[in-house]
Amino acid sequence: MTNTQPNLGPMTSEQLGKFVKGFTGRLPKVIDQYLYQQPSGLLAAFPTSMLPTQTLELSTRTWAGGEMDQALDGAPDSSRWKYIRSYKDMTNSWDKQDFFIFDSATTMAAANRLASDGQRDVQNYFTATRVYKMLRELKAGNVSTHAAGTAGGGSASVWGAAGTGDAEADIAKAITTIVGATGIDVSKTTFGVAYPSEVMDEFMQLDLINQVTQRLQDYLKTAWNVNLYAVTPWKDGEGNAYISNRPVTSSDALGTSALVFVEGNQTMIGGEYRPNDIMLSETERVYGTGYRTLMKQCVEYLVAPTDATANGDSALIYEVTGVTT
Repeated sequence: MTNTQPNLGPMTSEQLGKFVKGFTGRLPKVIDQYLYQQPSGLLAAFPTSMLPTQTLELSTRTWAGGEMDQALDGAPDSSRWKYIRSYKDMTNSWDKQDFFIFDSATTMAAANRLASDGQRDVQNYFTATRVYKMLRELKAGNVSTHAAGTAGGGSASVWGAAGTGDAEADIAKAITTIVGATGIDVSKTTFGVAYPSEVMDEFMQLDLINQVTQRLQDYLKTAWNVNLYAVTPWKDGEGNAYISNRPVTSSDALGTSALVFVEGNQTMIGGEYRPNDIMLSETERVYGTGYRTLMKQCVEYLVAPTDATANGDSALIYEVTGVTT
């Protein structure tokens, strides 16, 4: 009788290698589904598209008024139209993360646990690098700003229990400025607010708003169609807030600011490059140690400028500074 049960006993190094390679062979598809096909949170605000080349680019145009009260005959003047190319070279936009499955994981259960932990760590890190790149690009591309607490004419003050700042007034001023500068249709627009998670209590505590006891988070969603994104800088297992170890780069892309923006590709686009000739998942035997799996992704984001300049800024992005200390 043939034994069809999985091998739950000790594994040889060769058996462990086959298991690791089989597991990691499926890993890119699992991560792809989470990060690309079904993104959530801030990733869903600016979905990425697959790129045919290692350049993320878009064309925007300047616009001019038409001609009103004209005779039927005669062509309109189109001499003021022009297209502007913005782009990013993604040659150095690769994110890399690896994990080990050691020879001491001699059972299927132990190897599966280490592999699952490694998959989770890679997925979390790649999510963090995408969010970091989003915030870095949004912050660099904003047009307008004001200090937290000053929207109503008062003095600057932070949000949350530590201060007396008014997030509702600050966000309303940001959205009003965006609409005033662009004329965007508020009824068809979803706004996003990325803010430091340490002032989350500003949005979650119950308060009396328009004679109704409710959370500010719920009110902003109903009144302005705002999605709130609490951002916590990524940390490694030793507590270091580094998004990159080489060169050492802080993972705190927001700093003490909050960003208010219009969601979608009219504000910013994302792109991922996946060449057929580069392996995104590689597993190798490390002599006397175990199996090392390296994962790679090449992702970048690019603001769609509204200032008629290549790689320019967008009036659909607003920065509120000093929301926390």
